[in-house]
Amino acid sequence: MQELLAQVYATDAVEWAATLTALAYVYLAARDNNWCWLFAALSATLWAYQSLIVYQLVSDALLQLFYLVMAGVGLFRWQRSRRVSPPNEMLDSIARDPVADGESDIRRMETGEHLTVIGLGLTTGLLLGYLVGSVSTATQTYLDAVTTSFSVVATFLLIWRRLDNWIYWMVIDAVYVYIYLRAGALLFALLMILYIVMAIYGYLTWRSAVDGGHETAR
Repeated sequence: MQELLAQVYATDAVEWAATLTALAYVYLAARDNNWCWLFAALSATLWAYQSLIVYQLVSDALLQLFYLVMAGVGLFRWQRSRRVSPPNEMLDSIARDPVADGESDIRRMETGEHLTVIGLGLTTGLLLGYLVGSVSTATQTYLDAVTTSFSVVATFLLIWRRLDNWIYWMVIDAVYVYIYLRAGALLFALLMILYIVMAIYGYLTWRSAVDGGHETAR
């Protein structure tokens, strides 16, 4: 506890901003609100700096740059997925809450999709770990790389509005708790625990939309 408090007191403005914007991103994503992608972009930019410069997690830093690009892709994809266009597409489509409006096109994943995700995540993660390990002295190379790979895949599942993306995030965030504890980043480890709670909330919220009869085939 004393070490955590010491890190809290020692945390600079950049790390606090990365933490708060990341929490806002996950909460708004769980609410199926397009504003989440703005906070995703801000958080990714700040967190990439912290991961690379402060904690020497190379794969995680690359992941944050990927998130920055995907924030734009996610906003574009989610706006296009809305079935009812608001009067002012520039403003209203960002602020609306489709879960509350009953307009969600969220889908459950099939068994074949899960097998593809797991196979792709493991294969890509091991390859990334080998490549990073051969050119750098990054810490926890393979574990960091595998979680990075699965995070990339889970981000696409979130963008494609698959309910099960939240289950993958629960597991990924649990592994990141271990990674950050080993790296001595107690504040980020605590953030990952909050992510797990929000992933559970996101899963329950999205599932209520699906079970309420709003799931559509795409």
